[in-house]
Amino acid sequence: MNKWLQISIWVIVIVLIIVTLGFVNKSKEQITFLNPIINIDYETENRFIDEYDISSQIMSVGDTGTLLLNQFNVTEIEEKLNNNHSIKDAQVYKTIDGKLIINVKQRRPIVRIFPKNSVSYYIDEKGVLMPLSNKYTARLLVVSGELDEPFAKRYQFNYNNLNDTLTEKTLLDDIYQIANYIDQSEFWKAQIEQIAVNKLLEFELVPKVGNHKIVFGGIENLEGKFEKLMIFYKKGLSKTGWNEYSEINLKYKNQVVCKKRMY
Repeated sequence: MNKWLQISIWVIVIVLIIVTLGFVNKSKEQITFLNPIINIDYETENRFIDEYDISSQIMSVGDTGTLLLNQFNVTEIEEKLNNNHSIKDAQVYKTIDGKLIINVKQRRPIVRIFPKNSVSYYIDEKGVLMPLSNKYTARLLVVSGELDEPFAKRYQFNYNNLNDTLTEKTLLDDIYQIANYIDQSEFWKAQIEQIAVNKLLEFELVPKVGNHKIVFGGIENLEGKFEKLMIFYKKGLSKTGWNEYSEINLKYKNQVVCKKRMY
């Protein structure tokens, strides 16, 4: 075959491919948009958001009639969704056959805060504050008592971004650390249902099993205190019974001090 003829054929083939791809891409962008495909990854039983919530964030009230796929900006949609307090991560993309795909991961709270004279809120597993949802209430470890940390004052709190200075630390820092420790243990998650902040701004734990309070103090030697309590549960309360004592004090080094219940 003539060399120039071969070159001409290859040029024609390349041009046809480019034209075809351009046509496919244009067709994809001009396709009539119906509904996004929304996938929500629920890591737990919590249901703070649903498909309607996601759809309403990207579709305007006035969106009626024919909508085209190219009317939707993927980057802007991701940014809007990632600003949602209930969303940990949102990934948005368009497929070659003209679909809008939205993959969402929900945030997971580990503790609910009840500050004095203010509305309650959550702290999630990453140490970020979350407002309550009118759609779902999570059943979690709760913190109450002498706690003056309103959401409006601390909503930008993030334990992982705290500077290592006293002025940056708040009681929420300590609460997050103890709540996160409890969250990492299936036993303590099942056993500890409440943390009370006393007038000394120290922690007292309220168990689900046993009619006693646990005087925890501050979070210094956090792991050691829980280890002492575990040993006492196994070797002490297993013999005396769970209701023998009214108070179990973990504040003292290398010992557990108890008060017997007065009948």
